[in-house]
Amino acid sequence: MFAATAPYKSARLASLFLTFAFGVVGFAMGISALVKSNDQKDLVKSQAPGGATVNIDTNDVFKVGCVVTAVCAALAVVSLVSFVLLFFTRAATKTTAPLSTRTLPLQAILLSFLSLWLFASLVAMTDIVANKQAKVTAFIGTLQLQDSIIKAVEAQLGVTSVYREINYLRLAVILPWIAFLFATTSSVLSFLAARRARHTSTAFTPAPARAAEPAPSVKDKEEITVEQAQV
Repeated sequence: MFAATAPYKSARLASLFLTFAFGVVGFAMGISALVKSNDQKDLVKSQAPGGATVNIDTNDVFKVGCVVTAVCAALAVVSLVSFVLLFFTRAATKTTAPLSTRTLPLQAILLSFLSLWLFASLVAMTDIVANKQAKVTAFIGTLQLQDSIIKAVEAQLGVTSVYREINYLRLAVILPWIAFLFATTSSVLSFLAARRARHTSTAFTPAPARAAEPAPSVKDKEEITVEQAQV
């Protein structure tokens, strides 16, 4: 029977499930932030005086937020597939590992790549949310309104252009960091499991059988008998 059909199975199940769960949460927070951001923009524009044009530029956080949301979705898919494969650990033959074990190197590479991508995106998004704000400009005809007037209108509506003061943006940053943490543990466990499976399969590979010496023919036996008789 093939040994070590699912190395570190319990630890990987737990880590992959949490990666999937927080990947879904990170994806949901990204979508929620996009919807709520659009709602707030519409609210501000609808409350603008007649003839006024309001421009709200959030491209910096929007672009990196889309990347974080997409990577969280990809992490959720990859971790879910890896999680499901762990329930099918019966080997097809006595010398062949199950699919979940044979694909361990691929799982580890995909999880590591997505973890690094998420880390780089989250560093950028964290910096933007912590230190920047939306660029809001308003015009009446060709006359640009002062920032103090725009701030007064924002306060009256109960909204803000400062990213770190917006709850849904903070959640869209914090929760994906948890997804990154569990994605990293899943990557490490997948690499360790792949290494153990490779070493175990090598250790249990049967040694090649030695070729049996050919049995002496009848003629050889007669020659040996004659030689013994002469002696």
